[in-house]
Amino acid sequence: SVHNSDIDAQHSAQTMVPFHLLIIIASLIVLSASALSPEMSSYHYLSFKQKLEGALQSVERVLELERKPRLADDVDHTYGAKYGLVNLTSNVAIIAFMNCFKQLGLDAEMLKSIDRTKPATLHFESSTSLKFLKEVMVDVPVDRSYETKEFTTELDSSQRTTKTKILKSMKAVNHIKEYHWEVEFTWSMYIYSGASKEDKKVIKSRKCIARIITQSNNSLSPASTSNGLSITWLLQQIDIDSLTSQFKVDVEDDATKTPRRNDAVDKATKFTNQMGVWCGRVERQLTGQLRILLDTHNPAIPNPLVFTMKDLIGVKDRESVFNPIFPLMEEERLPTEGDQDKDTENKSIIALQSKNENDDNSKTLLSSKDMASLLNEHVRTLDEQLNEIDMAWPSSSSDIISSSEAVLLFLTSHLKDLSTQYELSMSYIESMLEDQLIAAIGKRLESTDLDKFVKYHNARLIQPTPQPFSHAIRRPNHYPVGLLSIESHGEETECIHSHSREIKHAPILKIPLSAAIVLQLTGQQFLHGYINHRFGTSHKEHQLIARARQFSAFILVIGTMTDGSTLDPKDAIIVQNKDELLVPLLLEELPTAKEFKDAIKSLSPEQQRFARAYRKMQLSSSVFGICVIQIKPQLEALLGLPPDSLDKEMKLTQDLMELFIEYQVPSDLLSYNGFSDTVATEDKISNVRENVKGVMDVIAAEKEKQLKAEEAKTDMLLEQRLRAEDAELELRRTQQRQRMSMDYLDYSSGPPNQTSGRRLMKRSSVQSATPQMMARLGPLPRQMAQMAMRAPPEEMMADSALAATEMSFECDNDSPPSSSKEAGMTTRSGQKGDMQNIFDQGVDFTLIPQILDSAVEKSGYGNAIRATTIKAHDNWFRSRQENLLAAPKRQRLGREEVKKEKNKAFDLLDALSRSGSLSIAYSELHVVVAVTHCFDKSVMATVVQDNINPIEKLECSTLLLASVMHGIPARELIRDTNEVHRLEGVMPLLMEVPNDSREDQNEE
Repeated sequence: SVHNSDIDAQHSAQTMVPFHLLIIIASLIVLSASALSPEMSSYHYLSFKQKLEGALQSVERVLELERKPRLADDVDHTYGAKYGLVNLTSNVAIIAFMNCFKQLGLDAEMLKSIDRTKPATLHFESSTSLKFLKEVMVDVPVDRSYETKEFTTELDSSQRTTKTKILKSMKAVNHIKEYHWEVEFTWSMYIYSGASKEDKKVIKSRKCIARIITQSNNSLSPASTSNGLSITWLLQQIDIDSLTSQFKVDVEDDATKTPRRNDAVDKATKFTNQMGVWCGRVERQLTGQLRILLDTHNPAIPNPLVFTMKDLIGVKDRESVFNPIFPLMEEERLPTEGDQDKDTENKSIIALQSKNENDDNSKTLLSSKDMASLLNEHVRTLDEQLNEIDMAWPSSSSDIISSSEAVLLFLTSHLKDLSTQYELSMSYIESMLEDQLIAAIGKRLESTDLDKFVKYHNARLIQPTPQPFSHAIRRPNHYPVGLLSIESHGEETECIHSHSREIKHAPILKIPLSAAIVLQLTGQQFLHGYINHRFGTSHKEHQLIARARQFSAFILVIGTMTDGSTLDPKDAIIVQNKDELLVPLLLEELPTAKEFKDAIKSLSPEQQRFARAYRKMQLSSSVFGICVIQIKPQLEALLGLPPDSLDKEMKLTQDLMELFIEYQVPSDLLSYNGFSDTVATEDKISNVRENVKGVMDVIAAEKEKQLKAEEAKTDMLLEQRLRAEDAELELRRTQQRQRMSMDYLDYSSGPPNQTSGRRLMKRSSVQSATPQMMARLGPLPRQMAQMAMRAPPEEMMADSALAATEMSFECDNDSPPSSSKEAGMTTRSGQKGDMQNIFDQGVDFTLIPQILDSAVEKSGYGNAIRATTIKAHDNWFRSRQENLLAAPKRQRLGREEVKKEKNKAFDLLDALSRSGSLSIAYSELHVVVAVTHCFDKSVMATVVQDNINPIEKLECSTLLLASVMHGIPARELIRDTNEVHRLEGVMPLLMEVPNDSREDQNEE
């Protein structure tokens, strides 16, 4: 006998896996279709339009003759008509949902009996229980038979013995053990209010008791599932007294942005999405349990069922049910006689509320009579399909699959189609707005397009206008020595624009190089206010660029302002001779004032004080400072030379910088020696040049001295090595003579002038040494090389041959330490001194972010304006020419390289200022205060979905920043009076007349 129950069980498990995978994939497709992104993609938009255009023929058949309904974007209509279209489409969707629930058993009577004071839930649950009946052994024939022959002897009538041949055939059978089960499969759908299920109302259920035969005693196990859907929102949209749908978007609500973006539609799409997910779960639960039962049923003798799972799943493919959810409009037409007839009879469970057909916003919408006809067609086609299912499928309680399961699966699938259609219709209306906006503008706007417009608009709106942050580094009436700029990199690279002004009567700027050295700079100081725009996830990179002219140099110092007159230097570098320096900048956004207040609202008083103090520190440290110091005019002041005297002294300037940077030579050794003002400039320059030459000669002599000392060390080292080799050679020869015979010893004792031979051998060995060996020994002294060259050739050849047989030239692995010139660096340690902000005039730069933060909060427009800190990145990039003829090479400066450049710059600043005792006149300080105006979405989504005009928002933030930067009320910055009146209606708080101006007006 053959027992194949294990094989069947494995086959059953294998056949179940692909089905479950298909169910998961199908559910993901449904979820992706029902949870589309807010911005409908062009693919979904076009496919949806094609689907609706194909369904328009069915709509035309339902409506009267000569009717030409079309998609909404093909009909001229008002903006208010879009709200009417959303209301009409949503009410039709609600009625279509209720038509399906009516077929499930939720009729009008049960609808009225639901307690509306509590949340209502539609619940589906299913369970499978089993009972073992018996075990039966079944013989299953096999397609094999055997024949045998037998012979028997009998006596015939004449008493003679006869022999008879008998054929016997046998067939093979399998003895298979069957297990008979009684399976009870139950499912039900019911509604209950609140959290208790005691008063539930069952709308549809079925109980099936069937017999299942398996070939394994552990093939089945009890199972139960449940799934609930909240229908509270759906019931709230129905007027129970009149049984009408009452969905409507509240256009007066502040949260209502567009016909699609409002609280009513958001709740509707949320419900349809949840309903689609719930229907998918019901399908998976139902088909999953039925498939387990059908696949487990495996009698020894096959007994195929009338309907299989393939037939049940095929029920969902019926597409002949009319879908009434269409975003349709129609050109305004004159009333006809047919319009005066009585209204169409409503066959749906609920009806549409009557609306004002004469409203201007309703003239292009389909009438209530038309929509009732479409809904009646939905009911008719739905009834036809359900009747066909009832007739085709069995309804016996002993059948595992019946018409009830087919109807349930069909209705849940149709509900998913309706929910998807509704969500696509809402997205279509929003995409229609976007298409109309693109048609009006001519293109899809990006953040870069808006940046260009803002620059163009600000140049005509504000006086003074924002200026590019690009500044030539120069002295008055002189050619620029370099350029300083800040650029932004997005889709395009361009210089940023800032609200700039020069600070008059500014205090002396202090830059502490160490605890003992503080620079004092009396040059110009500028304040810049930069507003960055960020839409959605768009990101722009910023970088500081410094370029130097040929034979020019300046020092760039980057840091943050610690008070009104002190710049804390974070980094510094010397830019010279056509260098191009790129410093990436990191912009970090801080929370807005409103976000900060909301966050600390529930904290303790101590925690709030801590948060406020730390935020104050954050705002103060967000002031970015860039200081540029010109080297050549400061050298002239340091050396006692007249102004502009070093303009044409390029070599002298380079020598001076080398002496200050590389050797830290005191400036007193180089400056002009005289005290008379009547001396000619050329004489002063000559005096300085002689001083420089004297110092350079001393350095050159010191280098020559060090070189000779190193050569002497090398000669001594080589002589010590040669002596050691002589001793080793002599020892080996002595040992060799003791081992050899007397004759050979006499022969090998060598000529009398053995010592001279060894000396010659040494010279030959030196000459025959390889370059690698010589490199390891270091440079040979000049005397040793001359001795080797003066040796006679014959002796050199003979001694070289002897050296090749008796000795080898050995070198140590460790080479002698090479001399290196170490530049002296001044030690900077200790704590920063107490630097108080004591001045009568000027601006305290660290207070500007706090003033701006307070102004943003008071204006009422601070939900999106964030204070922004600027920091320099650790990795810099520099393009430099090695010489005048070489091409520039780009190199990366890491953290260590930047630190070395900072030390060089500090050494030069120390020398140029005589350790802080000499003030620096030719300097520029650029203080940058940055804010970021943040939009949660892209430019198009901000306009279409949020119904926000970003230009007006950016105007507000621009005026706020410019008002703080220039210290002028916002309305006084606007050039045109007409623009003032326009902006008063857009931003009344910001455009308020100052109290001083009001008093002047009252006096007049």
